[in-house]
Amino acid sequence: MWFAKAWSGVYEPRLNLLIYKSNLGAIVSDSAAFQEIDEAVRKDELKEWWKRWGTWVVAAAVIVVVAVAGLVGWRQYDTARRGAASAAYSAALAQIASDRGAALAAFEAQAKNAPEPYRALAALVAAQLREPLDAEIVALLAVAPALSPAELADLANVVAAYKSIDTPKAEEMVAKLEPLAGPDRPFRLSVRELQAMLAVRKGDLKRARELWSDITKDPGAPQAAAQRASALLALYIAAETK
Repeated sequence: MWFAKAWSGVYEPRLNLLIYKSNLGAIVSDSAAFQEIDEAVRKDELKEWWKRWGTWVVAAAVIVVVAVAGLVGWRQYDTARRGAASAAYSAALAQIASDRGAALAAFEAQAKNAPEPYRALAALVAAQLREPLDAEIVALLAVAPALSPAELADLANVVAAYKSIDTPKAEEMVAKLEPLAGPDRPFRLSVRELQAMLAVRKGDLKRARELWSDITKDPGAPQAAAQRASALLALYIAAETK
């Protein structure tokens, strides 16, 4: 009995140790095998996935590259086109003094083919180059609805009213500008000047002075407009005192 106990106490640790070592090797070997199997399965799955979807992945990548290249190319083209349009517009402006007919033809072509904003600007200038005066007024009124932004359309109507101030249609033309005389409208001062001019022609100097006074008090009035209104106020006040 004691011998068995002694034997057990001496050899059992060794036996346990041997068994432990043997199991460790088995565990390591099994883990490596499972890892290899897992990698093989993953490779097979990847091959299968690529076989199924690889063509579409490549196609999508090509589309992205082409789209980016196309966008960059379009921007470069658009920049070059706008630069050419700007140069053509400036050249036509310089040509007005020497050859009005050629300048008109150039602006008419630009009004059809140039990119914005040069297309609208060219249409507006071409209308102002029409002759005689009646034709110019008609052209301005005709082109105004097609102009963009809206401020250019307003400008065309204001210029047409200026051109009409000495015609029988002056009162009608100026009356149409009333919506443009609001405090937040960009051409309000021009409209007030036109209204004052019309009031003078009708003999309503009181109304004319009110309008000129409004212009001088407007904080957004350009210096030239304020000085012009002040000069007209002084002139008509001096004329009344004589």
